[in-house]
Amino acid sequence: MFNKLRIASVTALLMVSTFVMSAESIWGGNYFPNTKLITHEGKTVQFFDDLIKDKIVAINFIYTSCPDVCPLETAKLTQVQRIMGDRVGKDVHFYSISIDPKNDTPEVLAEYRDRFGAKWTFLSGDKEEIIGLRRKLGLYVEGVDSGPNKNNHNVSMIIGNQKTGRWMTRSPFENPHVLADQLGNWLSGWVSKQEGSDYDTAPELRPLTLGEPIFRTRCASCHSVDGVENEDDIGPDLLGVTKRRQKQWLINWLRSPDKMIANKDPIALALLEKYNHLPMPNLRLNQQEVMELVTYMDELHDPKAASPGTLVSMLKVYRQPKVVASLAGVDVVAVMNAWVREAHPKAKTNAGFMTLINVSESPILLQSASSPDYDKVEFHEMKMQDGMMQMNELQKLKIASGEQLKFVSGGKHLMLMMPKRKLLDGDKTEVMLKFEGEDTQTIVLKVIKDH
Repeated sequence: MFNKLRIASVTALLMVSTFVMSAESIWGGNYFPNTKLITHEGKTVQFFDDLIKDKIVAINFIYTSCPDVCPLETAKLTQVQRIMGDRVGKDVHFYSISIDPKNDTPEVLAEYRDRFGAKWTFLSGDKEEIIGLRRKLGLYVEGVDSGPNKNNHNVSMIIGNQKTGRWMTRSPFENPHVLADQLGNWLSGWVSKQEGSDYDTAPELRPLTLGEPIFRTRCASCHSVDGVENEDDIGPDLLGVTKRRQKQWLINWLRSPDKMIANKDPIALALLEKYNHLPMPNLRLNQQEVMELVTYMDELHDPKAASPGTLVSMLKVYRQPKVVASLAGVDVVAVMNAWVREAHPKAKTNAGFMTLINVSESPILLQSASSPDYDKVEFHEMKMQDGMMQMNELQKLKIASGEQLKFVSGGKHLMLMMPKRKLLDGDKTEVMLKFEGEDTQTIVLKVIKDH
């Protein structure tokens, strides 16, 4: 009797299990709309039937003119794409759907896709139907997305397995390896063989510095730090970046890259040209976050950087409850193309050239200059007056916010008088600039024989 009851119970349990496994998930065609969308190739597809039915997917909503988060999210997915390799498009599918279909035509989406080296499908469609789709996916926030400024759109993405009904929202700043693992293993039920080391061999965790989480979540999407750049990289390698760039330029670049591009900063424009016209997104970092990030990058390549006079000591000032207006030791202006021409051995004067850029929010006043290699340094300007070229000394030079002051041949320049040593091609000389308010900045100029 007992055996019969046991067999009957097991049989009933198997019947229930079979019914549950065979029942259609509530997250099926009766839930998801079959919204018509247009791919970057100009093909018309249906959201449920063609894109997600029985598939493992990652879906995000972007717009190509987004200045900040969308590029980071796209870059993050390209990292996941690299990790997953040929599985993308085969057993895992990525979809980026535009929230600005009026401007994001298939041609625009195709160009955006190519710039990032993305290999997944970008889509557009009817704006209201896309809003309805976002609501169904839980990626539309009333009061935020419905506002007049699309910059405020919700940036979460969703990943899921439609067949099993397993879905979850993810942050665009998720670690790409974690995201790849969730897409490739967790959502598929761990069908792939898992290999790895024993927990006993795991390294000891170390505490993170304040700037490291910012670097990992914002910068690592587009930048490597190993000193190697590949052809398909979408941003420069950042190894030693705090040594290559003037610190104030780097600080202001991290604060407002879009403004510096708009102001035609020469380095910003050169980077834009070099990296396939992919602009550096505005990361919306505040001043302290920027300082933490620069400090981390400084210490990442030079463990001795945490010494008096470096950004670390500046941070100690900045972290005080009362925020100071200016930080001692921070460069006043960004400096580009600073050089002097190799002078004749008997010459008593020389000229210095450079571009100074004020990327701060306030105007600055350049008052004077000096150099250890010259008795005197003045600001001069060559100017045509009454049909004759004349040389005039300038006392003070104002640089408005976002403006450039150019010292060029035939115009404004540094007049370097009475050299104290012979400077030859390839040598360097220093000029200290003094600004209103007792701020100073030392500029290194390279000596060039022919320019």
